[in-house]
Parts: sequence; C-alpha cells; structure tokens
Amino acid sequence: MILEKIYNIIDKEFVDCFVKLVTEECTQIRKPKYSTEYYLYYIILILTDLKAWRSLTLLHSNKPKNHYKTIQDKHLEWSQKNLYEKAYKEINKKYHQSNYKGSANLTLFIDSTNIYNKNGNEKIGYGHNPKKQESRISVICDSKLNIHSLTLVTTKQKTPTKKTIPFDNQTIDESLVNLNPIDLKYKTLNLVGDKGYAIKVNKKLELKQQYNVNMVYPHKKNQKIKTPIKHKILLKKRYVIENVNAKLKVYDRICLRKDKKECTYMGFAYLAAMLTFKK
Repeated sequence: MILEKIYNIIDKEFVDCFVKLVTEECTQIRKPKYSTEYYLYYIILILTDLKAWRSLTLLHSNKPKNHYKTIQDKHLEWSQKNLYEKAYKEINKKYHQSNYKGSANLTLFIDSTNIYNKNGNEKIGYGHNPKKQESRISVICDSKLNIHSLTLVTTKQKTPTKKTIPFDNQTIDESLVNLNPIDLKYKTLNLVGDKGYAIKVNKKLELKQQYNVNMVYPHKKNQKIKTPIKHKILLKKRYVIENVNAKLKVYDRICLRKDKKECTYMGFAYLAAMLTFKK
C-alpha cells in the first residue's frame, strides 16, 4: 500500500534506486521494524504537505507519541550519507546518457536564489537584507528543466563576526564541482547565466581549461564588445532556470530553511529534484 502511494508521487526508478542504496550502505545488525519505503513516504509528506515533523503524530494515532522522531532521525542518517543525492545523480546519469547520446554539444543554465533562514546554522550569511541572515542555493539545469547540480553556496567571512553571501560569479566553481563528470566530457559545454555571471577573460580561460566550460552571459550596454548573436540565441532560453527555481521553492522546506544542518536541507532539496524530474 505504501509503495503504491510512493510510485504515484515519485518515479519508480528513483524509489528502486534509493531502496537499493539504503540496503547497501545502511547495514544494521537487527532487522529494522519499518521498511525503507515506509520512512521515505512520510519524509515526502513532510516536504510536500506537512510543515513540521511533529505533525506526523496526527497521522499515527496508534503509534508512540515520539514516533515522528524515529522518522526524523532516519532522514538525518540518509542525508549524512548523501543517499538522496546519489540516487538522483545515478538516475539522471542514465537518463542523460540515453537522451544526449551522440551529441557533441550541451547547453546548461545556471542561476542562484536566496533562501530565507529560520533555523539553519551552516552556510548562512547576510545578503540583500543587512538585518537578516540567508542562505543561497545555486542550481544548474538543462533545457528540459532537469537539475544537474544543486549547491548550497559557501558564505564569505567579511569581518571576524560577520559572514556575507558571495556574488553569483563567485559561485561558478563550487557549482561545477557538483556537476556529473559525464557533463564535462562534451566537446562543447555552454553554461548560460544572467549578467551576474559576468567574469574577466582570465577566468573564462581558466573555466575552459579546467572544466571545459564556455561561460555565456549578456554583455552590458556600455561595453565595447557586444553580445555575440549565437550567445543571444542561447540566452533566449534562460527562462528555464527561473522555472526550475520556482518549482523548487514551491515547497515550504526549500524556500524557508528550517533545518539546522546543511546535509538535511540538501536532502530535502534533492528529494524535491526527484519530484520535479521529467523524462
């Protein structure tokens, strides 16, 4: 019954892959009382419908009062072992290989968005609002709105007591590190961003040599070198990354950071990526 409910929410391949990873990496002496599918289903409910872990007590009238804590601890364990990320990247890699086979070019889109912080204490800093701390998540996706990289941006130490969120063009390297290695093997890899990703020529050459990436962004009006026509064609499709960010921030757990640890927040982020994945 639980398995059928999960299949209605997430693609079957993700569920099967995730259960396999849990079986391989979470070895236990005693057989667990509840199945992986049982825990996964209620964790999905926390992301999609419920706002707090304690809300699970309303669904378990016949369970112990603190049963929700068992499910919360399981999410923490899986997040610490990066099982959500591994499952997502494994399925995305299979899909990617079958859909882009034989292609020499790949175009990806990059953007970052600020996340309101409530309880987080890792990778938080001051952004546009000098009175409130926030987090920033950097996303790389393809033209079919499937995510290739999710990164919680590392903040910069501005003063001994104050951390700030870096500019968009300072998050490129960190985002590319999380990219699947298969993406970097293309003959041409275009990474399309907005004006915030404008970089110097030296940095462009460095990205080309290190990651095989051509950075594409619109030039400012007062620049002598204008935006090439072939870049303008790619920039017309940049709306897809805005759509991806909007899809992720539909979920309360993503747009408002309630998790203290980085790993638990990113666990929910990759789970949201599974929910929005399209073949």
